[in-house]
Amino acid sequence: MRLLSVKRYGVKLKATIQATGKLGFPKSTSDILRFEERQYVQFFLDDNEKDLYMVVLDDSNEDAFKVAVSSGYYSINTAAIFNELNYDYKDKKNTFIFDLIRNSQLDAECGGEVYKMVLRDDKENDEI
Repeated sequence: MRLLSVKRYGVKLKATIQATGKLGFPKSTSDILRFEERQYVQFFLDDNEKDLYMVVLDDSNEDAFKVAVSSGYYSINTAAIFNELNYDYKDKKNTFIFDLIRNSQLDAECGGEVYKMVLRDDKENDEI
């Protein structure tokens, strides 16, 4: 049997596009994702190019982004991705926050822990 601990499911996992285009993670999320020991991430768009997925890897590969840490805060240099996907993160009026929803069914196919990146709607973003 597998334990479904509150330590893992009691925290709402999220990531925010910063004004620099980097994808930043709060400490609670980076702890759950174990970024301290797992330093690489890949991104995928589904076949319809609608849904964005993040895959946390145990090892690097040539298609993976390195997770950076500064003052205990983890981020990924994703500006090029979000530019291509037309996220206007430079406009201070825009805040893009993604809820990270675990999708273990895609783990084997993608080679790591898969999280669907669900963009919060503007109303939810304003409350943060």
